[in-house]
Amino acid sequence: MCGLCGLIEEQTDWTNSLRKKEMPRRQDRYQRLKLLNQIIAPYRIRVSDVHGVNYLLQTATGKQQIVNGLDELWLAVKSLSNQCFDVLDDTYLGQLQQAMPKAGI
Repeated sequence: MCGLCGLIEEQTDWTNSLRKKEMPRRQDRYQRLKLLNQIIAPYRIRVSDVHGVNYLLQTATGKQQIVNGLDELWLAVKSLSNQCFDVLDDTYLGQLQQAMPKAGI
């Protein structure tokens, strides 16, 4: 596959099977972006949508990376932040759980 096709082809992952079928796909994606931004906020990274297919990660210092799917997103967060990033770390999950009710998620 050429590089361009790799960018515009949407990669699916297990979270797509959790998608609420009655919700429009675009709306579901924006809810996912809101949640992702809450999760990676401690790393000072912001994620946005790229044409409903990819994610654009941006740091506070201007570094950017386009990724396709959540598996690449976690690796990019680790790379851009230069920090060990484990979304299943108990301490991190506790902090996230405390922050989520405040965010309305």
